[in-house]
Amino acid sequence: MKVSRLKRVRREEKKRGKTVSEKSRKITAAVCAAVVSLALIFFSVDFIRAKKSNLPPVFCIPVIEYENGSEDYYGLFYKVWKDYDPFEDETRYYLGFWLLPKNFNI
Repeated sequence: MKVSRLKRVRREEKKRGKTVSEKSRKITAAVCAAVVSLALIFFSVDFIRAKKSNLPPVFCIPVIEYENGSEDYYGLFYKVWKDYDPFEDETRYYLGFWLLPKNFNI
């Protein structure tokens, strides 16, 4: 009786002290790599559209719309803002990260 109880207690101790398994680490790393690669792809497509072609972003959601026609779009870890100048009838797009102010753009 004592031997089987001791084995059971040791098994429970191993389970409690067990760290994250190698399989779950690989799954977590794969998910993180997939999110980062998608973010880079989305950012590069929207960067090319906004900076080179002066077109609205594809992978962003319009969040804030201002009275003068300007808008803020939010994407995966970045933002794009449309700056509309009614006097010149011109629209410019700027890119930046979520926490950066508008006057600091890429």
